[in-house]
Amino acid sequence: MHKSTHSTGRLLGRSEVAELLGVSPSTITRWADAGKLPAVRTLGGHRRYDAEAVMELAQQYFKEIAAMEELVLGVPAMYADHHVLAVRDALLSVDGVDDVQASAAFKTVKVTFDANQASAQIIAMALQDVGYPPAGFSEMGNGHVPISTGKKDPGWASLNMRTVETHPAELGAVR
Repeated sequence: MHKSTHSTGRLLGRSEVAELLGVSPSTITRWADAGKLPAVRTLGGHRRYDAEAVMELAQQYFKEIAAMEELVLGVPAMYADHHVLAVRDALLSVDGVDDVQASAAFKTVKVTFDANQASAQIIAMALQDVGYPPAGFSEMGNGHVPISTGKKDPGWASLNMRTVETHPAELGAVR
């Protein structure tokens, strides 16, 4: 976004805005990309946010946060970094999903979503559609959404290593 502003107010950096709103810096970037938060660019290409616009967004955000819910699901098939990325991408594309925190080590995903736009069923189905069904998915017809215990998979610690880069062949990349 290369919006200009005529405000003579104070400009804030991404981390300042994130701290004020209690969200991650990447959420601020997503909001700016979506046009929810106007930004100006410095000569160095960094985004800056007008404090007045941030305060307006904060008022709206804190009203909306009342409708926000959190859901934690166990995702047994999510055991590597590229799985985490696939799960995050799938869930962030669901209308109403605001934030996704996924852990391959714990095989869990925590989703923050607007209950007026999404539901546990929709989130679980989005995971199922991309090949990462949450634990107990077959039981979800009755509205029951299983919650992960958050305990670490004992097999994870015994590996004593972690792959942090996905081989291009696993992503279907052609060189």
